[in-house]
Amino acid sequence: MARFQHTYTWLFATLLLTLTACSSTPLFVSKSPDMQFLLSTRAFIDMNDTRRNGAVVDKGLFYPKDTYSFAYRYCATSPETAINDIAEYQQLAKRTCDANQGKLVHQSTGTWCVSNANTPEESPIFYARISSTELWADLCLDGPFITMRVIENTDAAADEWRASAKILGYQPYTATRQLISKNDTYGQLYQSPAAPLGDQTWDQESLYIYNSTGQTVCLYDQANDSPLGHTFLGTVESVDVGKVRVLVTAKMKGDIRTAPIMEKLEWHDSAYITAPAHSWFVCG
Repeated sequence: MARFQHTYTWLFATLLLTLTACSSTPLFVSKSPDMQFLLSTRAFIDMNDTRRNGAVVDKGLFYPKDTYSFAYRYCATSPETAINDIAEYQQLAKRTCDANQGKLVHQSTGTWCVSNANTPEESPIFYARISSTELWADLCLDGPFITMRVIENTDAAADEWRASAKILGYQPYTATRQLISKNDTYGQLYQSPAAPLGDQTWDQESLYIYNSTGQTVCLYDQANDSPLGHTFLGTVESVDVGKVRVLVTAKMKGDIRTAPIMEKLEWHDSAYITAPAHSWFVCG
């Protein structure tokens, strides 16, 4: 009987090792807190009442944004405080990236911490961004408006995370990839606009919009004549060959996904805008 149990245990262990070895998708490996940038960001927010009095913004309704992306905004107490907060957060990003044995790579869509930087084996670890603007002075009376964004894996397998990161703005390594030169001494982050999708990249939200005539959608335009840009709001009228035609009825100040208020700007009663499906997002 003992010999049978020993044989059974050996066979079970062998089967388990075989199944593990044959798995084509690496499993997510849990990291220590100092290696998780979202946890570090939440701790950064909790350090004082000023940061805690902010709000989570731009909550994604669709995968992968709803799973991997976190955005937060708050009013700084003074211009000097804003400068210090930004410097502190940038250093936090650098320390967290170092803990992951990664390197900060400044792409046109923003700064990503990656492993095996600038090689064919490069892989995204997390995205970090912090920015400030004084253009909401009527709402932030004492200091600039601070916005932070984190994109980081939760518990997905490596291939699923990489595909999602690409949708959320990560640009995989190629010999022709353009990088932004930055001084990494203090982990300076690239102050880019919101990360755009690639021309051929659709997520669940794009598919939903393309198949939902009548849906209220928005398009953010980083216009050259406005530091904040503006958001167009309307309803889907028709679709054709990857593009969505929207009857736009309102123009709003800034990017309404992170703006503190919905402030309407002068606009026609209605006008049509046609743009690729991935340019629009659900906003009503």
